[in-house]
Amino acid sequence: MIQAYWLPKDAAEVQCLTDLGRIVEVFQSKQGLLWVDFETPTSEETNLLADAFSFHPVAVQACREVTSQPLVHSYDGYLFMVIHAVNIQSAVAIVDTLEVDIFWSRSFVLTHHSVPVKSLSDMGDLCEKDGRRVLSRGADFFTHALVDKIIDNFTPTLDRIEYLIEEAELQIFRRPTDLLLQHLVDLKQTASHLMRIASAQRDVVGRITRGEFAPITKQAMAYWLEAYDHLVRLVQTTESQRDLINTARDTYVSVVSNRMNEIMKVLTIIATIFMPLTFIVGLYGMNFQHMPEISWKWGYPFALTLMAGVTGWMMWFFRRKKWI
Repeated sequence: MIQAYWLPKDAAEVQCLTDLGRIVEVFQSKQGLLWVDFETPTSEETNLLADAFSFHPVAVQACREVTSQPLVHSYDGYLFMVIHAVNIQSAVAIVDTLEVDIFWSRSFVLTHHSVPVKSLSDMGDLCEKDGRRVLSRGADFFTHALVDKIIDNFTPTLDRIEYLIEEAELQIFRRPTDLLLQHLVDLKQTASHLMRIASAQRDVVGRITRGEFAPITKQAMAYWLEAYDHLVRLVQTTESQRDLINTARDTYVSVVSNRMNEIMKVLTIIATIFMPLTFIVGLYGMNFQHMPEISWKWGYPFALTLMAGVTGWMMWFFRRKKWI
């Protein structure tokens, strides 16, 4: 689906464009500011990036493929950016990376994404309600607004991960299981993935804030600097969460090992108690002819009393040593 919002120069309202021919015509006129959004495009619609909009084949090919890292490149008269949004599933801690490709010049912003992205959908709704306020400040402000909304969506994801870490820490002491350990591994992979994405996006926005690209005005630079600071904080948060997950995993191993030691201690005490009892039973089970206790009337009660006494003495000894 291709949809566009166009604010002509000195116009009072934003026009919503759906006809492809009209969109291309406005794009080529370079008048006002045009935002074109390619949402879940078909292969034929993606081909329009090269055929109708004349973007560089390398950039168009990047739109066709899944780019693992955010990036920014400068082409003749426009910038090409790849930014990643995130979406965490409700049941598990697996993060879906939602790639957003952005073509950006002074007169247009074109976004391309293979799946719906909430940040862009919200921006589309905002353009329909108050498009002039959104588009009137220029492409650099509008692109910042898009990127900033994508960055803001990291926060609920990180909050969700923090909640899952706290739940895992409580469960470690209640009932450590193999499933919990796998859950901690998934959380670590999630945090590491988020840290890589946030770090790469920090570098992308950092290049913009250093003034490497022409479309950024001085007025918009302060907003891009704020987005850069936000990404720096996100990277620090993901690093902290990864360390917390490592600590929780180490705690899990310690708790499981501690419980195993407790079990082995109990089993060892039981085996130790039965060792002298086994000796007594084996001694009186030899059935030699000349054994005084065999023909003794109180031999059987004596053997039982002896075993009970040995057991009681060993229990007292273990308690005195604080082994039990």
